[in-house]
Amino acid sequence: MGADTARHYQWFPWHNNGHFEAWRHGSAGEKAQLVSFYRKGLQAVIDRAGNGFRVGIPFIWCSNNLMASFATQAYLYRRMSGDSRFREYEAAALDWLLGANPWGVSMIIGLPQSGNYARDPHSVIAKDLKLQLTGGLLDGPVYRSIYSSLLYIRLHNPDEYAAFNTGFIVYHDDVGDYSTNEPIMDGTANLAYIFSAMARGY
Repeated sequence: MGADTARHYQWFPWHNNGHFEAWRHGSAGEKAQLVSFYRKGLQAVIDRAGNGFRVGIPFIWCSNNLMASFATQAYLYRRMSGDSRFREYEAAALDWLLGANPWGVSMIIGLPQSGNYARDPHSVIAKDLKLQLTGGLLDGPVYRSIYSSLLYIRLHNPDEYAAFNTGFIVYHDDVGDYSTNEPIMDGTANLAYIFSAMARGY
């Protein structure tokens, strides 16, 4: 955590739940060490979060996976340590996914139901069968340099977010953009975990 780039899937599965599971069964010394690992990783991301959205993850492919994983790790850290120092950034990561981002778009298909979310995700099945993939988390924005280097990527419609795609990261709600607008199963599962924790009053 804390880097500004990575090789494709270098950090999969994005966060380490193993630390939490080991903490549950560890000695006092082992628990303290595992808590310190999470704290160090979270702090490294926060050190990069000097923007109005309070996010510091790198905008590589599957950036929303990283965003959900950051929130999950911050939540697990709170459970392990009782320390809420990262709560603001945990909330900011979830806020980003729900639409507090430069495009004002929820990165979760169909949520909120009456809100602004992806209507044209990169899913041929959904498009051809006219299905809505409710609850699916999208890949998320990427660095412009990544988007510009991809092969066979082509927007099928005018970019409704062109006014907001002028910086170093881009997002398109277009079936032709497989880099930012594709639903991701692993990220959706991750998000279900953290939302379930929220529902339990975490």
